[in-house]
Amino acid sequence: MTVGLLALAATGAQAQGFAGGTLAVETSALFEAGEIGHTSYSGGLQFDVGLGFGLALDLASYGFSGFGSDGSNATLHAIYGSGPWLGVDGLALGGFVGRDGFDEGDSEIYGLEVKGWLLGIETESYLARHDGEIGRVNLAGLNARYEFTPAIFAMGELGFADGEGELLRGALGGGYQIDGGPEIWGELGRIKDEDDAFGGDETYLAIGAEIGFGQLSGTTFGTRSLFNVVSGI
Repeated sequence: MTVGLLALAATGAQAQGFAGGTLAVETSALFEAGEIGHTSYSGGLQFDVGLGFGLALDLASYGFSGFGSDGSNATLHAIYGSGPWLGVDGLALGGFVGRDGFDEGDSEIYGLEVKGWLLGIETESYLARHDGEIGRVNLAGLNARYEFTPAIFAMGELGFADGEGELLRGALGGGYQIDGGPEIWGELGRIKDEDDAFGGDETYLAIGAEIGFGQLSGTTFGTRSLFNVVSGI
């Protein structure tokens, strides 16, 4: 449904201001509990509104194996591209609001985000508050990507959640950009749950594919969801 809605929107995106879009799929599984994992489908569209400002909409659906439940997310971003600043190239600043949907009910998510290139490394970070049926959770994330060639890249990820307990998620991986097609990637990660509030420590493997289109060949930012840090809640 997520892909269908975004494909329909992309068909009409020839309107003035269309900047780019993306479609992606990801699947993961835990090592210690191999029956538990998730598969997500996501996509986004971004539009320029003038004077360096832009708007983007992301939609995602999540299927959690081993939990018997599904989740969804919609995120709206307001973006400002300020150009080089203090040695950071391609600096973009954003604010976002979104909604996570899951069996226990919907929750709002909102926060700030920033992206840029420093010493040839593309970095992206965000701070967020998740507020809803499961209580309040503070979120933070940091992603980095380094391209060895136009086709081969390495990436790293850190995610933090602080609610009734604390969780830290870290991963390293890499991928390959198919010429004229999608990029395919994989990562190996570890989830450290200090208070067992989110299910305990786990190691996981994730693989995915993503294709971008439009002038940006994608979007500036991506989905912001509690599910991106703590899968399967």
